[in-house]
Amino acid sequence: MNIWNEWIEIIFSFIFFGGYYYFVIRKEEHRIKYCVIGILYSIYLAGMLHFTLLHRVILDTRHIKFFSLNTGVSIYDMSETFYNIFLFIPMGFLTPLCFKNIKLKRILFQCLCISFGIEIIQLIFQIGFFDINDLVNNVLGGIIGYLLFTLIEKELNKYGKVLWN
Repeated sequence: MNIWNEWIEIIFSFIFFGGYYYFVIRKEEHRIKYCVIGILYSIYLAGMLHFTLLHRVILDTRHIKFFSLNTGVSIYDMSETFYNIFLFIPMGFLTPLCFKNIKLKRILFQCLCISFGIEIIQLIFQIGFFDINDLVNNVLGGIIGYLLFTLIEKELNKYGKVLWN
């Protein structure tokens, strides 16, 4: 394990949280709520960086994988699919908590851009495959997270409670 990877994750978290604090938290009344969500979001993004880019083995060649049309489904393919979906569910859920008035289009665009960036970096540095399936599954995970957020928000609104101000 490389010590530099952990430092990169820590520095990335501080940079994200610092920017989030400067642009969002300092302008809000409910600073403690936004600080807690900002810290959770920073930890989540550092974890995503950890699992998708920093702790990967360098490959011999670059690969681009498109949709597989084979009919056989392996356990590895299914676990990778669920991993990619679950990886982006927190993004779809936490983004509307961090930033006000976020709609589904914004979540789709954000998940697609971040996923595309991860895939491009994996391709350039040969630390994984550029896989179209990953893009689709990551965006699907973001949508699921956003739908969970809206479902919980609607249920709480029924009882007069507010998920977030």
